[in-house]
Amino acid sequence: MKIPFGKKSRTKVLAEILRKSWHFLAGLILITGYSLLALYFSKEIALFACIAVLLAAMEFEHIRLSYRPRVLQAIDVLFRKKEFNHPSSMLSFVISFILIFAVFKHEIAFAAAMMMIVGDSFSAAFGMLFGEKKIRGSKTYVGTFFGLAANLVVGYFALNGVFMLFIPMALTATIIEVLTNKIDDNLTVPIATAFVGQMLMILLKITVL
Repeated sequence: MKIPFGKKSRTKVLAEILRKSWHFLAGLILITGYSLLALYFSKEIALFACIAVLLAAMEFEHIRLSYRPRVLQAIDVLFRKKEFNHPSSMLSFVISFILIFAVFKHEIAFAAAMMMIVGDSFSAAFGMLFGEKKIRGSKTYVGTFFGLAANLVVGYFALNGVFMLFIPMALTATIIEVLTNKIDDNLTVPIATAFVGQMLMILLKITVL
């Protein structure tokens, strides 16, 4: 399938895919590291390590934004234009990651975080490559469809096929991602998704085996 992009558009698409790939990889490293620490040590130690990551990320952002060292200018492609003079979305994701794993049950937080990582990546990639008709802002029907499909698959495996949990959570993640505009969706999506999952687990007395 030929993608009808001009030279400038193609460069923009490649830059966005590279940025999303970095967020995808960083998110997987964070969630894998947390899960291993929680499994072999304790939840408290895992959260403490995540706080250390957050502090390191904050210091990185301070250096990047305040001093603009040349060595960091080489990775400008990983940031959107609005992030050249403002903190990047990775800070929001780490903050929301810590919050959901501190407050919600592990399986709910894990599913919500994975939906943010995988669903957002699929939505952005397919939306940029094949999306034409817009739903709202830069969100396309194609990107939203593939984002929802990815969320459903991730939720199915993360929650052992408990459809009364993973379907509402996948829908929540997709809808919130579409509706979020002024606030970073790295904050809104995982928090709202985990909240819905935890609420359903409590109200319906669902247990994930």
